[in-house]
Amino acid sequence: MERAYGETMGDYFAEQQAALQIRSAALDHHVAVTHMRYDGPGTGFTDPVPPQPALLMAVQLKPLLKHNLWVDGKDMRVKPYPAGALTMMDLQASPMANLASSYNCVQLYFARGALDALSEAEGVARFGEIPLINGGEDTILAHLAQMAVFAVSHVGPATPLFLETMALSVHRHLLKQYFGRAPASTAVRGGLAGWQERRVKEYIEAHLQTGIGLLALAEQAQLSPSQFGRAFKASVGITPHQWIISRRLARARALIAQPHLSLAEVARLCGFADPSHLAREFRKSEGVSASAWRKAFAING
Repeated sequence: MERAYGETMGDYFAEQQAALQIRSAALDHHVAVTHMRYDGPGTGFTDPVPPQPALLMAVQLKPLLKHNLWVDGKDMRVKPYPAGALTMMDLQASPMANLASSYNCVQLYFARGALDALSEAEGVARFGEIPLINGGEDTILAHLAQMAVFAVSHVGPATPLFLETMALSVHRHLLKQYFGRAPASTAVRGGLAGWQERRVKEYIEAHLQTGIGLLALAEQAQLSPSQFGRAFKASVGITPHQWIISRRLARARALIAQPHLSLAEVARLCGFADPSHLAREFRKSEGVSASAWRKAFAING
């Protein structure tokens, strides 16, 4: 695709609150999370989504009272969706909707290539035909959708590592719930070996300025992503995400002490999403703002 689906969602469904794509060497295809909200009386008919090899899921965050849905040109004669209702479909079917009431939902888009990459990383067979689910109940996906809303909000941890972890959770749930296959074993036997822990930590230090993904870390340890996440915590005592944040903060403390660097430059050099991300994590860790810490260091240094 030339553009991630999250970037073009507003073209089909009107108001778009946030769009986020996972980009990593391992997931060479788009995964998009989009929070959609419209508080008016409805946005009417959407254009048909161009056919493409991808899975689209939508979880309603509030009831969707009036709408129509067509899949492959067939009227699905839908009923009102309650909060938490799940819609899942193959985008080869060119879905089109008539949204006649307000809505608030999260849409999760997985290109087939991304699903295949996750399957390969986990050592499982690729997904087959994607089932059509129209307003179903799925408490696990509803919970993951709430996590996605937080992730793409202005205070959320919208990092490749967080989002790849969420994508893996969705993948594992789909595999078990809708494709009838047990996910790969995630048993941990003693955590990471010494060489694995050293290699992963060295990789993190060398790539702090970039978006570090779960699949890349798992590849360094030669484990599946599921096995890696559990083994890392067993060895280090915290999650990979928490470790990366701690190392970025350590670098930030050293750089903040250099007055010629702006806080925006410090955030960029440490791999934080933006200065506000640095500010939130720094205050959470140190109890004071980054600017206050810099002033105190200048006085005491």
